[in-house]
Amino acid sequence: MNTVGRFIMSSTSVAAAILFSGTVLAAGSITILTPKDGAVLNSGSGNKLEYNVQLSPNGNHLHVYIDNGDPIIVRSVSGCPCSLDLPDLGPGKHDIVIKEATSSHAMTGVEGHVTVNVK
Repeated sequence: MNTVGRFIMSSTSVAAAILFSGTVLAAGSITILTPKDGAVLNSGSGNKLEYNVQLSPNGNHLHVYIDNGDPIIVRSVSGCPCSLDLPDLGPGKHDIVIKEATSSHAMTGVEGHVTVNVK
């Protein structure tokens, strides 16, 4: 049996698909809708993260990271597009990453990423 993992990357998402004999068996994806990569946001509260997610077979929930800080755990991922209020962001450049995790919190490799500037 020959199973190959294929990863598709863009500036806002990484999708993983498992291929067997050229047929896609299962896929997962995370696409950040807003803010867009390179967007300028206002400091403080009121900023939202909006995204679409399709969990891979091993995916259970999401971890959202702001600048490599502690993760915000998101367990409800049905009915997307989904949204999350971002924490207060100070002025400067910020990386926002959404990663798919298994039930034991291991990362699956499916993720979305944007970099924003806050004024």
